[in-house]
Amino acid sequence: MNYHEIIAAVGEGSAHPGGYPGTVDFIRFAGITPGLRVLEVGCGTGRTACLLAQLGAQVTALDQSIVMLEKAERRAQQQQLQIQWIQGDITAIPLRSDTYDAVFAESVTVFAADPVKAFREYHRVLRKGGQAWDRELFRTQPHPALEREMRELYGNPHLPDAAAWMRMLQDAGFRTIRQWEPGAGADESEKSSSSILSQGQGGVSTFDWQNAWDPHRILDLEALQDPDVRTFFKENEAFLQRYRAHLSYGVFIAEK
Repeated sequence: MNYHEIIAAVGEGSAHPGGYPGTVDFIRFAGITPGLRVLEVGCGTGRTACLLAQLGAQVTALDQSIVMLEKAERRAQQQQLQIQWIQGDITAIPLRSDTYDAVFAESVTVFAADPVKAFREYHRVLRKGGQAWDRELFRTQPHPALEREMRELYGNPHLPDAAAWMRMLQDAGFRTIRQWEPGAGADESEKSSSSILSQGQGGVSTFDWQNAWDPHRILDLEALQDPDVRTFFKENEAFLQRYRAHLSYGVFIAEK
């Protein structure tokens, strides 16, 4: 099983830097007004999409994985939320141009073979004045083995630094690009993070049960017995500990 298959099997809803507390922190900062049209790309099992819908947004959520989307739809049904679920690729989004107020991505664009192509799609579906919110991991200092080991473990083809992420957004046509840093406006209890490939402010955190608690998580119990899954989690923890000084993350905010 590869990384994405493992995430789908265990029903992880916040496998991104900062985890679910980081998502809540940023959404508080961004502000969700009733009726805001939001497209979440790479929605996974739908935890963030459901939070946005609970806050009154009109949510469309896209993912490549049918397994992820099935679990996301069941999550929304459990919470009696109306969300439009779409299967698709972030580099060829099957939606109309000039439609959304915000495009939200959480550790998704890093997996694109061509991030600029994905950013151009985010730009295309946004209305004028709309914003892309892209939470991404980035390297803070070079290491000869970091990108190779990361590619082998997670499958992402590259790991830009923060400046490179911002340049790619600019190349895709965005303007007024800035970086929101984790922990801005958060309570101390929210500054730690805990999901797969997640970090706290200034480095990788240890596991935090606050983030693990997800009452609507749909777990394939047999996945826990799979040796590939157990091996992955061990390697994931070792990777994060080994490279904690070389990694950070933030949300890149860019306007159309």
